[in-house]
Amino acid sequence: ARWRAVWDDLVSLMAAGVRDGRIDTVRPEHMPEAMGRPPRVDGHGGEVYVYRRAGLPCLVCGAEVRVVELAARNLFWCPVCQPSGSGG
Repeated sequence: ARWRAVWDDLVSLMAAGVRDGRIDTVRPEHMPEAMGRPPRVDGHGGEVYVYRRAGLPCLVCGAEVRVVELAARNLFWCPVCQPSGSGG
């Protein structure tokens, strides 16, 4: 059931990426216009939930975004929206 939920979400997001000609990982209800916040200003472009946002508030719940190095890469996450072992 968990894998199916991930797959269904991925299918939806990839279809939107094909339609829009780009991959956005932020749902429409969390975009700057919908939330009344300024857009992301970053050389990498596009809106993101946690990527490169360590120490800043999560755009959904306000918790501090965390980062840890994993396999020589930075892993960013929200401890509230993406708790360890939640599977969701």
